[in-house]
Amino acid sequence: MFKKHKIITDPDKIHEVLSRGVDSVYPDADWLKKQLMSGKRLRLYLGWDPTTTDVHIGHTVQLWKMREFQRLGHEVILLMGTFTATLGDPTGKADARKALTLEETKRNAKGFAQKTKAIFDFPENPITIKYNHEWLAKMDLSDVIKLSSNFTVQQMLERDMFEKRMKEGLPIGLHEFLYPLMQGYDSVAMDVDLEVGGTDQTFNMLAGRTLQKRLNAKEKGVLTRPLLADASGRKIGKSEGNAINIDLAPEDLFGKVMTLPDDVIWPTFTMCTDVELARINEIKRELADDPRAAKAQLAWELVRIYNDAEAADRARAHFTSVFTNKAIPEEMPSFTLREGMTYVDVLEEAKICPSKSDARRQITQRAVKLDGQLVFDADAIARVGVLQKGKRHFVRLV
Repeated sequence: MFKKHKIITDPDKIHEVLSRGVDSVYPDADWLKKQLMSGKRLRLYLGWDPTTTDVHIGHTVQLWKMREFQRLGHEVILLMGTFTATLGDPTGKADARKALTLEETKRNAKGFAQKTKAIFDFPENPITIKYNHEWLAKMDLSDVIKLSSNFTVQQMLERDMFEKRMKEGLPIGLHEFLYPLMQGYDSVAMDVDLEVGGTDQTFNMLAGRTLQKRLNAKEKGVLTRPLLADASGRKIGKSEGNAINIDLAPEDLFGKVMTLPDDVIWPTFTMCTDVELARINEIKRELADDPRAAKAQLAWELVRIYNDAEAADRARAHFTSVFTNKAIPEEMPSFTLREGMTYVDVLEEAKICPSKSDARRQITQRAVKLDGQLVFDADAIARVGVLQKGKRHFVRLV
């Protein structure tokens, strides 16, 4: 291991940072390569709006790229958007995202470091966690007006989601224009060299590039990664109801990864694991015609990362015993759980049982199982897994 702050300039490692799961680099990849080869310790950050306490594998796409920079010795900052989340960043959907209170965002930000420890557990060069309410909450109206003078309304309307709403005659809140300004000012407040984020944040990150150049007379780079999505463009995340939280129990994590679409396997391997690219290519060659086996290997790797190899082995054995040896079908309908739902609620709403009274009766008669284990408590809170009634009725709870 290298000493703290020693900068790695190995061309092969830098090439991987610039190419593994990267969509775009601003101003361009050659500029960033030059910075990385110079031996200078770069300060870079990833913004994270704490709108929830959950961390799912879609979130980790950006976290793994930050880890690569951390391993090269650069200063990595994870910025909790405790203030910007109170504004509500435009979501890309037809309406604005619900804003949170400052206290809610602070509460959601707690525990983030522990949940992501498996990714950033590298004491030779620890990451820094900052909170943007520490400077944004101190701005007064005069500061906001001065900041706004760096942009035009026309520039704001260039954002694709605003263009879409304009065409559809849907409202755009004036406060939504402030979000990219506030996110952009984060770059100035921390005086960063680089920002990493998803392609959906390109507009906001480039706003920071503009402000850093005008207010600090400094060139700031931007590196974007694609969002984790299937071939149709459907994201893997909370908004689509298919999020896979990284702190699930090993058996649940393994099982949920096995429900991913086949076309998401390789992007997830590349952007959400620490498996070396050479090894990923080997797995591709070995399992090109067996997506189920490839998915099982991906599930094993993810359980290993967030638990350990023994837990991954147990989770794989559990999945095999429940789904393979007991002839549970691979194809079945899915049902998205809501907070507080019981097994009785699920059995009725998923139309496995015609009524709640029948659902209770089926459980009492020991006809209901979850992942091969009998369900005894009708009022227990349902959890993810395969719910089975009798020998013919199955539904995957997600």
